[in-house]
Amino acid sequence: MVELRGYFSLYETALLSLIGAMVFVLNRLFEIPLHLPGSSGIYWVIPVIIGVRVVRKPGAGLYIGLISGVLASFFGNDPLHLFDLFKYLALGGAIDLTALIFGYQFTNPLVGFIGGVFGNMAKMVVNYGVQFFFGVQTNLILIGIGVASVTHLIFGGIGGILASLVLRRLLKAGVIEADERT
Repeated sequence: MVELRGYFSLYETALLSLIGAMVFVLNRLFEIPLHLPGSSGIYWVIPVIIGVRVVRKPGAGLYIGLISGVLASFFGNDPLHLFDLFKYLALGGAIDLTALIFGYQFTNPLVGFIGGVFGNMAKMVVNYGVQFFFGVQTNLILIGIGVASVTHLIFGGIGGILASLVLRRLLKAGVIEADERT
């Protein structure tokens, strides 16, 4: 009899699912009254980066994005619920790609910054792509992208730096294990 093993272990699946749910809950519970696009990236790229670093397998960010996107599609506030799935998948995929490029070195604040920026910017690009798909005027989208790209960069980067600092503390406290490859 051949034993089939999944890509993620049961522990990893449970952890990634909880983190995906945490991203959704953070997005629903914490409303930062700054009224700036991308400001939520300061707190919800943190669990994604931590989850990708802890599991250290390609696709961990996509899995977190899938769980968050499905929850946001069913229970979110956005009028285009169904398309939230694509935004969260883009976020997770961008952080996955950053992790692969930099060898999961998210304890480095610069790598955390880059991961947070890529994740938040990917979400923004998909958001504007959906708006373009539904016929929002191109000049309005271009004006929105100009301002939003700066704020997404700043807030995503700050969230990424915070994630790297949290990861360092978790490693130092022994809550998560350091990998021999780092």
